[in-house]
Amino acid sequence: MTARFGRLLAAALAIVLLLAAPARAFDPPYLILDMDTGDVLAQRDAGELWYPASLTKLMTVYIVFQALRDGRLGLDSPITMTAAATAEPPARMGFSEGTVITVDNALKILMVKSANDVAVAVAENIAGSVTAFVSEMNRQAAFLGLSGTRFVNPHGLPASGQSTTARDMAMLGLALWQQFPEYRSYFGISAIQYRETVMPTPNALLDFYRGANGMKTGYICSAGYNLVATATRAGHTLLVTLLGESSIESRAITAAQLFDGGFGLLATSPRIPISGFAPVSSVTAPVDRRPEICPPGAPPDGEIADERVLTAAIGPRLGLTSPVVVATGGANMDRPILSNVPLPRAKPPLPPDALGLATAPPAATGVPLPRPRPGV
Repeated sequence: MTARFGRLLAAALAIVLLLAAPARAFDPPYLILDMDTGDVLAQRDAGELWYPASLTKLMTVYIVFQALRDGRLGLDSPITMTAAATAEPPARMGFSEGTVITVDNALKILMVKSANDVAVAVAENIAGSVTAFVSEMNRQAAFLGLSGTRFVNPHGLPASGQSTTARDMAMLGLALWQQFPEYRSYFGISAIQYRETVMPTPNALLDFYRGANGMKTGYICSAGYNLVATATRAGHTLLVTLLGESSIESRAITAAQLFDGGFGLLATSPRIPISGFAPVSSVTAPVDRRPEICPPGAPPDGEIADERVLTAAIGPRLGLTSPVVVATGGANMDRPILSNVPLPRAKPPLPPDALGLATAPPAATGVPLPRPRPGV
């Protein structure tokens, strides 16, 4: 990719968003992907190393989908809560050790509640241990070409060495969309209900942006507010990856602006296949945004965006949808997960250093990164 093309790609959306975007000190990395062609429409700093937060769970469910497709488990197979799983910090469901849920309910909980205890239970039930499951996450990341991504756990809670990029998360979203169309509905659930408790998704686009149909949010203080989202209009589907926004509201508003700009660019934007797009990172480890996102003494943000802010910026709520009910039990205990069967390895063989991704930036492409990094 030439430096000129990189500048054109970065500038294309800037023209569309110039009037809509408010002035601010920090501009988060993003990438807009045409899901019908796999082409990058626009991006900014899409190769910058970042903490994935709960976007990590996209790879967790990717491995679950593979196991479903390969027949190693079914949607009614049991996931048993382990002692290690119940010890995970929030967000979590709070199930007691020994509680059984189906794979189907585990997927719904992971996508909406983003429950860390369920993520660990899934990992241990499928691979026998978190360590083995994370190893498979990294093998699959390398096979998919996620050159700036390294997973340390299956949920995305803060961990040294964990990293990703906007480009990599877009590639993972594309793989999920293309390889597992039968499971796309899991990414578009706007709320789940367990007993009397209704848990809305933090992905406010599903409720406020016309055509939004998935995928996953993520948040930790060190990362800010991350998002991988898809939307379809007039038969065209786009994916937006946005990393490091400053609030739940700004994440949804910026993503809506990116979608608007992206749909407007479909006919005119310079393009490059995302598989051939390898922007370089200006850092060798993710920048920690904790001082800005979670300053000392500041109350933590809630999980639900302010509807008044979203209505003013995006438009009124599209309509209330009934939550999807999840429950414990109901699993087919005669169809256990085949956790003692070795997980299939990606082919062709991976290079010897395929797992050494924690601090290795993507290969340089000549794409300029003129914006200075924020202070930490």
